[in-house]
Amino acid sequence: MICFRTFISLGSLRMQAYLFDFDGTIVDSAPDLTRALDLALNKAGLPGVGLELGKQMVGHGAGKLIERAVRHVTQDEHITMESPLCRLLLSVFFEEYEPICAETSVLYPGAKEVIQTLKDQRKQVGLVTNKPRRFVELMLPAFDLHTAFDTIVAGDDLPTKKPEPDMVHHALSDLDRAPNEACLIGDSRADLGAAKAAGVCSIMVSFGYAGDLNLHECGADRVISDLMELLVNDA
Repeated sequence: MICFRTFISLGSLRMQAYLFDFDGTIVDSAPDLTRALDLALNKAGLPGVGLELGKQMVGHGAGKLIERAVRHVTQDEHITMESPLCRLLLSVFFEEYEPICAETSVLYPGAKEVIQTLKDQRKQVGLVTNKPRRFVELMLPAFDLHTAFDTIVAGDDLPTKKPEPDMVHHALSDLDRAPNEACLIGDSRADLGAAKAAGVCSIMVSFGYAGDLNLHECGADRVISDLMELLVNDA
């Protein structure tokens, strides 16, 4: 089912650039992410958060993931990602995550086919993710996507991350596209906020890690339940 918030199809907007989020949009990476997160927490003598809760913490970058997890398990809302404990746990998390980052992660159905079809249609395809570049570069070859994107903007490339608009602006500059020629496909508040702040069309997927975000009332231009729907009414 397709929900058009503003009753505008992508075809009528003549989209030329498709900017994809990674975790929760192209790839279901939560099992590996939460496994590494729980291992890091356990090494600090803290309980893990588990898969379902961990999914809701993904989307704003590794630092925010650690902050949210530590706040939850310690019940201390004053903890920030700059606290000594979070900084230590972030380092441990990276160590734990690197060897397993693509161990059980899988592409969502249709991801590779949609990207290839868009490229065959001479559309530009970008990746805009809060994930650190080192992990993006490790994971893309595992899914045979290492040459799929015309631009990649990762979470540690710029001083700010989504929901700030800078990563989207950077991708648009790389592609030489205006905001009204582009859309951002994602699953989180960070993606929605970045799309709106950058002035690009916002497309939310219903199968990602949206947590408590009400997708059909969030103000997105479009909500899809399958990546193949990106090809509907578009040429």
